[in-house]
Amino acid sequence: MDIFGNTDSRKMPEHLFWGAIYLDHDTAIRGNPEKQNYSVCPRHWYIDAVFKCEGCRQEFTWMAREQKVWFEDYFFWVDSQARHCKKCMANRRHLESLRKEYDSTVGAARDHAAFKEKARIVEVVTELELAFGRLPEKMTETKNLFERQIEKEAEQDVDPNPDGVSLPLCTFLIDNTLAEPT
Repeated sequence: MDIFGNTDSRKMPEHLFWGAIYLDHDTAIRGNPEKQNYSVCPRHWYIDAVFKCEGCRQEFTWMAREQKVWFEDYFFWVDSQARHCKKCMANRRHLESLRKEYDSTVGAARDHAAFKEKARIVEVVTELELAFGRLPEKMTETKNLFERQIEKEAEQDVDPNPDGVSLPLCTFLIDNTLAEPT
């Protein structure tokens, strides 16, 4: 008797691959339910599955070996599934790291008035704006304030970078546009 596809990958419950465009049963790898988080139905098999990325709308394959790592090493619930291709997932992680960088450094940049921190905040917010369009008003206000302060320092002919520290991604021109790295 087959229970939840324990003898045949083709008999696994459909919800485990909800939204899949194609399942390649020839790639099936035996799963170990003892290493999985599930409440009723374990994954007895991992199967290469083709999905449409929610980010770029391109098809991507969620490989059987990736699923095994997700469910047996990282202990994701077995009802979980990949929703983004690797490129879109990397981009999402990058944007998340930018937001965390903003959150952790904006206060110090406001309080200590250091040029390089302000310039970095402007870079981060600009990149987030390009990715998301509209951002919270406070972020946009902070970016605009820092741009004005950087411009003012440049107009006063004050060396905005007295330490000679090279800026990480780019330098800022007086008109507040991004310049290529020097």
